[in-house]
Formats: sequence, structure tokens, C-alpha cells
Amino acid sequence: MLGIPFITTYISRVVKLQTVADSVDWLNYYATSLLLAFFAFMISAKQYFGSPIQCFVPQEFRGGWEKYAENYCFINNMYRVPFDQYDIPNDPTIRDDKLSYYRWVPIVLALQALAFYIPNYIWNMLHKQTAVNPRAIVNEVRKCRESHGNEREKEVETLAMYITETIDEFSPRYQKSFSRNGWNATILYLMIKFLYLINCFGQLFMLDKFLGGNYLTWGFETLIDVAQGQSWKESEMFPRVILCDFEVRKLANIQNYTVQCVIMMNMINEKLYLFLYCWLLLVGIVTLCNFVYYIVILCLPYFRTSFILLNVNKSHRSFHDFSRKEFRRFVHDFLRPDGVLLLQFIRQHAGGRVTYDLVNELLRIFKGRYASSIESSPPTLKGFRGENFKNNLSEHAPSTYKATGYGPSTLYPTYQQSQMDKDNNYPSSASGNGQNDSSDLDYIDNQATLPISQAQNRTPIRPIIPSNVPSSTPRRSSNGRTPSAPNENLYGIAPKASSSAV
Repeated sequence: MLGIPFITTYISRVVKLQTVADSVDWLNYYATSLLLAFFAFMISAKQYFGSPIQCFVPQEFRGGWEKYAENYCFINNMYRVPFDQYDIPNDPTIRDDKLSYYRWVPIVLALQALAFYIPNYIWNMLHKQTAVNPRAIVNEVRKCRESHGNEREKEVETLAMYITETIDEFSPRYQKSFSRNGWNATILYLMIKFLYLINCFGQLFMLDKFLGGNYLTWGFETLIDVAQGQSWKESEMFPRVILCDFEVRKLANIQNYTVQCVIMMNMINEKLYLFLYCWLLLVGIVTLCNFVYYIVILCLPYFRTSFILLNVNKSHRSFHDFSRKEFRRFVHDFLRPDGVLLLQFIRQHAGGRVTYDLVNELLRIFKGRYASSIESSPPTLKGFRGENFKNNLSEHAPSTYKATGYGPSTLYPTYQQSQMDKDNNYPSSASGNGQNDSSDLDYIDNQATLPISQAQNRTPIRPIIPSNVPSSTPRRSSNGRTPSAPNENLYGIAPKASSSAV
């Protein structure tokens, strides 16, 4: 198919699909810009290469005189006189150049197309200066859609590591640099959205001034008439028939002529500007809603977290045992708004499946690299005495926690204190080496548990009873209770038994 050179070049070099823009951006910089460029080309072809005006001239005008009158009236003043007004006004101020916009319609349409593309051009120039550089990442992520199996997993891991290194630039030590604070790409993108919004509604008001000041009212009234099925009325803004005054020098005399002309272009202009009224209004409303959406998603922490949560594969192993506090830190301190914006681009241009895999891989990296400083509390285990403790412990991650022999609050050894008070005797728990045997201790609850890394090769001990104090008559404090183990030696390594101990 033979394409139009100007339009083909415009599409291939200027207006082309971007990987760092959403559908509303595409509606502005691509669809609207291309549409206005097409209208400009169409009107200019009719205006400069066709017959935009035809005039009814006197009979003495022959050949070149008729062409002269049409060209002169097209580039000079014209005015409209309704047909119900029989006399042409003699006042020259009334017969001033009232209609002149039609000569500038192609140029104004081309400028409108350029105005819709400028925000995207600014975004493409400046987003490369941010720490995120979303275009390079999105282009690589799009390649993952074509891979499968282990190759896909490796590519996702590589991309996740690259994104992690990029996000590391948002760490507090770089906060003084605006390009590395985790907000610069977000602020820039919101400014571009705002430019799109101002451009849409600004062009509506510009056209109102360009067409004579009644464009907004005319568009609304015309839409109402069309919706009610009324016949199309000729508008004063787009008259079909106009009058033109010009002078002709004949020898030493100057003769004035007034001719009646028809502007066939105004039939096209009327339909064109009614369509643009509806289109600009629609694009403006959609852009406004999209602008508010991005402000909410990127600037409000709650909705930022909700957006990431919607893009997490909750059945993935990396999401298991991820506390609410850690997830909020992952979103606000690790990804930050620029990372959320990047994932938004990835989801739109690479699909939800790749986004799920990438977010869960980022969660795994965050959990292994950064979440070690967050001490999450172990799951609450409802403690029971006796045999119920073993069942309870085996039910809640037996490979993770190891029981100790002390309770959490009073730090008293877990002997049967009531029995000791009753008998006024201590159970024969001290072994011959001076160390208490904790094998018969009754565990209290889950709070007396420790991670294995802290409990290995450690055992709860009590102070060694001096040799001069008989084990059958243990010491008692002034309050009549058995002294507890010192806090600083609560989980200390048990002292080795002396060879001379009895």
C-alpha cells in the first residue's frame, strides 16, 4: 500500500508507541496528535490544492478576473449578511474583516497536534535522567513474555536483581540527591499528566477565541439539537455564503465591487470542529480521572500498598510468612513511589503474569537481604502444661524453635513451687556435679522458646549450690521463695562439672 510520505514519516519518527506511557498517555500523544495531523493535512489539501471558495461575479468578469476575485476574497476581508437582511450595511465598521479564521485552520490544527505531543517529548527527554530509567527495564521485561520454563525464571531473577540495584539508589545515603530520592520519576510523570490535562482544556478555550467566542456554547447547543433529532442549522460561526468587497482599477478610475461567495470548506470545518469539541472534552475528562488515579496510587501510602498487593501472587512461596509490617516496608522503603510506577509500566506493557513473577522475586530478595533487621515475633502459641506442650510445639514449626526451661516473665525455674512450699523441702534436682537437672522441668508456655541459633548448646541453669550447703536444705530468700537465676546468666552456657564435685 502506497502511504502518504508526510503522514508515514510523522508516525514512524515522531508519533510512535512508547513503552513508558499508559493508555491515557497514548490517547493524548498518539491518537489525538495523529488525528489532528490528519485533519491538518486534509484541510490543507482542500485549501491550497483545491477550490476553497467560489464567487458569483459580474458578467464583465472574464477568465482571469473571476479567478482574481476569488483569490482576493479568500486572502482578504469577508463578512456575513443574513438573507433576511435585504440591505448591505453602509457602515464600514460593520463590514470589517469578520471572518478570517478559515485561512488559518490547517496551521492551527498542526499546532494543536504538536501541542499534544510536546508533553511526551519532555517525558522522553527527562525520564532518562532519573535513577529508574524505566524504558530500559520495560524493554527487557517484555522479552520475558516469549521465554518459558527455567529460561524465564533466570531472566526474571536477573531483572529482579537489576531492579534491586536500581532501587538501592533510593537508600538514605543518597537522599540528598533529587535524582535518587525515590520520588523524582513520580513527580516528573505527574507533571506530564498535568500538562496533558492543561493542554486538553486549554485547547477548548483557545478554539473558543479562535472561532469568535461562541464555540463552547455552539458545541453544547448543537449536540443537544442532534440528540433531539432536530435538523442541522447553519451557524454564524461557519457561514456558507459570505460577501466580499474589493476594488478594481480601470485606467484612471477605481471601481468598487461587492461579490457573493460560497465557502465550501466551512461545511467540512463545521463537522470537524463539532467532532473536536466532543473529542477534546472526552480526552480531557479521561485525562483528569487518570491524573487523580495516579496521584492516589503513587502519593498515598495505603493505596500504594494495595496496588502492590494486587500484583502479588499470594500462592508463591516468597509471600508466605511475610508480616504486614515487612510488606509495608517493602513498598514504602524498598520500592518507593518510583518503583511502584515502574511496576505499573511493566504490568501495562508486559502483562500481569510477568509482573506477578517479578514482584514475588523482589519480595524474595527483600526478605533475604533487607528484612533480617526486622525481628518479627514468632507465631503465638497457646501454651499448655504436660504432654500438651509437645503437641503444641510440634504443631507450630518444631524445626524453628527450641524449648527452654524458663518462663517469660518471672524467670523462676519451672519447679512445682506449690509443692516445695507445702513440704518445705526442695526436690532432689541437683546432680552430683552441682548442676541442676532440667530434664524433669514442666514447660510453661510458648514464650519460653527461642530460635535454634540462640538456644543451641545452651541450657537453663541455676547457680551452682556451694558445697558447704547441703542440697537437701536449699537456701531461701527473705520472702520465703527460692531465688531465681540471675537474668544475665539465664541462657548462659552451663558450667562444666568439677571433677571434685560430690
